[in-house]
Amino acid sequence: MHNWFLFITLFISFSVKANDPFFGEKQETQASGNIGESSVEFTKNAENTTACKVPDNFSAKNIATDFDKMTLIGLVKINEVMRALFIDEKQQLIELKENNLLNNEIEIKHISLKSITYINWKLTKDCNIPYEINIKL
Repeated sequence: MHNWFLFITLFISFSVKANDPFFGEKQETQASGNIGESSVEFTKNAENTTACKVPDNFSAKNIATDFDKMTLIGLVKINEVMRALFIDEKQQLIELKENNLLNNEIEIKHISLKSITYINWKLTKDCNIPYEINIKL
């Protein structure tokens, strides 16, 4: 009786291992490759963010086009509010006002009839001295 119990136990354990789809395959660990890839991805993401805290009183706009690929085509004053008109590579018109925040990296600081001043928080090294850029029409 003891032999039958041993035989049935071995038979059941063998059948369970035989039905396992990963039975016999050695699990390969690629820890070093995965760590390198994930740290590269982390580094890429770190380049696109700013270390400075952007004020919360801005109206945020998220657009698919990079600000560098947009072209300033006009500066308009509507109802005493200055607006800058940009066109992107898909020929879409984008209207920006003062205190707009684009993609959490571009802050529209000042718009006049001749120029626009904005802060690129992505390029800012010192948060107390923001990286300002002036575009003239």
